[in-house]
Amino acid sequence: MANDEMEKMEKMFDNLRADRYPLKEYNHIGKRGPRRIDGIQKAGGDAEYTMDVQLPGMLSMRFFTSPYPHAKIKNMDTSKAEVLDGVRAILRYDDPELPEAVDLGGHVPSLEMVLPGVAHFQGEEVGAAVAADTEAIVEQALTLIDVEWEERPFVLDPEEALKPGAPLANPEALPTGNHYNEGLLDVIDMGDVEKGFAEADKIVEFKSIRRLHTWIGPERPCGVFRWNGDCPEVWVKQQRPHIAKRVISSWFGGIPMNKIQMHCPYQGASFGGWSQVAWNMAGHYCAAVLAKRTGRPVKWTFNRREDFFGGEMDEGVYYFKVGAKKDGTITAVKGRAVLANQQWPVFHFLKHLVENTKIPNIYGKLEVVFINKGPNVPTRCEQNANIHSQTLIFDHVANELGLDPTEVALKNDGSDGHDMNWLNERKKERGFQVRDSLRECVEKGKAAIDWDTKWHAPGTKRLPNGRMHGLGFTWAHEWDDSAGSSEMAIRIERNDGTASILSMGSDNGVDAENSYCQIAADELGMRLEDVFYNPQIDSGFFRMTPDSSTNMSINGFAIRHAARILKQKILEAATQPIGKTQRGSFPPAFPDVSPEDLDIKDSVIYLKADPSKKMTLAEFVGPSGGAGPLISAEIMGERIPFSAPLFAFGYHVQTGTYSPVQPRPRFCRQAHFMEVEVDTETGEVVVTKVVNVNDVGRVINRGSCEGQQYGGSYMGVGRGKSEEVVYDPVTGVMLNGNLLDYKIATMLDVGPIDTILVETGMGYGPYGVVGIGEDIATVVPALLGPAIYNAIGVWIDNFPITPDKVLTALKKA
Repeated sequence: MANDEMEKMEKMFDNLRADRYPLKEYNHIGKRGPRRIDGIQKAGGDAEYTMDVQLPGMLSMRFFTSPYPHAKIKNMDTSKAEVLDGVRAILRYDDPELPEAVDLGGHVPSLEMVLPGVAHFQGEEVGAAVAADTEAIVEQALTLIDVEWEERPFVLDPEEALKPGAPLANPEALPTGNHYNEGLLDVIDMGDVEKGFAEADKIVEFKSIRRLHTWIGPERPCGVFRWNGDCPEVWVKQQRPHIAKRVISSWFGGIPMNKIQMHCPYQGASFGGWSQVAWNMAGHYCAAVLAKRTGRPVKWTFNRREDFFGGEMDEGVYYFKVGAKKDGTITAVKGRAVLANQQWPVFHFLKHLVENTKIPNIYGKLEVVFINKGPNVPTRCEQNANIHSQTLIFDHVANELGLDPTEVALKNDGSDGHDMNWLNERKKERGFQVRDSLRECVEKGKAAIDWDTKWHAPGTKRLPNGRMHGLGFTWAHEWDDSAGSSEMAIRIERNDGTASILSMGSDNGVDAENSYCQIAADELGMRLEDVFYNPQIDSGFFRMTPDSSTNMSINGFAIRHAARILKQKILEAATQPIGKTQRGSFPPAFPDVSPEDLDIKDSVIYLKADPSKKMTLAEFVGPSGGAGPLISAEIMGERIPFSAPLFAFGYHVQTGTYSPVQPRPRFCRQAHFMEVEVDTETGEVVVTKVVNVNDVGRVINRGSCEGQQYGGSYMGVGRGKSEEVVYDPVTGVMLNGNLLDYKIATMLDVGPIDTILVETGMGYGPYGVVGIGEDIATVVPALLGPAIYNAIGVWIDNFPITPDKVLTALKKA
């Protein structure tokens, strides 16, 4: 594309981005009721997931896994497995054709190798990959592999890993110690914390522990690889198909991107984790090698237990010292966190205090260590450690001072150490409406849970059923932080004038596809049923992944750009002559008018001055190519019902806020409330009500937003009160790698959930939208802490808060 054309396009996109609140009325955006595009297939059991893919002659592949938490393979004998009937090929760690390093798109040092010869946690995929006719044969073959191991010492506790003389968890990557802070935002140092403590009337100190919870989902990790000549065809289960395609293109000396055909079927849950671990692509790499050697497609899978070896980034130990005045104003926060196995060690545990409070003095030291467990990655969200810290800091302060925690939150709201006056000036500078988002959220939430009537001093309200009653509150800002880009295109189809959205993306279950259809339909002036989106097609366009709640803020801009450009193309085409023949041009659909004189509504082009002069999009675009003889129309000089192809694409690039490149103060807030009952004889905690209030800026798809509030509540309650991956401290072996012993909360474990959406228009996305996807599951776990404290009058800062911990706190264990 020529430079002048590129500059023209950039200016056009800049103008589009500047138009924050573009539509005077919405026919589809924000409305309740659009049927999910995937609803019939999923509800009817007909949706095809990656695990469902079956190809002629397809082989099954699984990895050999380590029985030890830290061990090296001294010798491996695969001869018995090789002669088992049905085994077609075995790829070994010492295969001479296996490269020492392969681009797998991951970040954990121990997981950057394909089939390593050293295991750094029990269950790690090492040594061999077996391909056979069926998964059952693979299972049998794996038991026939004999290994001579060199067992090594291991460490499972983050703080123990930092002690002098502690076993090295990963000596290949970290030969001098377990501490790992490379590329890490390890220190936040703002203001003067000692000065802030001196100004405080009260000093509050406490420690909190967050145990490991996993990324488990209904569908097991899997993928399919097939060679069509030298062209790979790949079915992926992950939320980043474009990164997978880029990674695959680097293999085997380089594969041209245009030779790789990707498929991204329905996803049986990802929650972020599996897309960011090198295992995912190691499975594809081994499948690719074995498919090449056997001449057959290969499906690789994990079993259910293997899916448990990995978790969220908040596992660790937290120490806090907080200074506050009697009125609840927090003057200083000092913290230290020791977190385990962070695959992306970039998210500081006190970052939220900087981003959405006026606290002037903050110091936080983050230490990341490797231990002999699986990798911890963003699972549903990367902000868990942040929210965990903020919730406990604010609620500890409020309770120490005997104050209502909602008032303490409002008193400290702000950004970057500045108060709300400063933040309101930033809203004006950026063209936003000026509203107090947190106050609006708090007031709506308090009314929903009847806070002013039910709030009481800790440990003072016993219910008629004998249980203790408790209330909890927490808050945060909304976020859509991640840097990223999106390419989305729209094509008007021949014959019927419907619109197809083109852009590959993974299904993350939140009905994002309908949201983009709603935007396109409103911007184009089309009926919603005339717009369709199948994101599984590798069209060459890739949308932003569902990371950091950026789906709508980035993809929404891209689809809006595309729709606006396409609408302008339609209106221009409707006022121009059609084609060229020997006899000249055919008259335009709307002669003697300009594009500005026309508009589109309900998929009909019409003249604004005289709406009776109209033409449906189907009539305008005409039939597909090769429509047959049009001699009579040409002779009569009539308009041939055949226009030029109508197509447009849009793109959007967002600079992330994890670095100071593009500072963006957060304006939208969220507030969450929980009501619990605690049985002081059994330690049982019953969550009787949850209220979620989220300022999403602008609601695009109401059902999708509410779905996030419901689903996040169930996930959050499970993480806060029951979910924990348990390891045997003596053997280093996982003890509960199954869905029976790993306790996930269901609808039966949570009482009524109120979902409230606030629309201030103060988000950075199109129409003032901001993300919601990660919020609730991230905020709710720590909310159990203050709610249970309010019930029993004793703090339990060791999560998850299981019945035994309640009884221990009550000195009844």
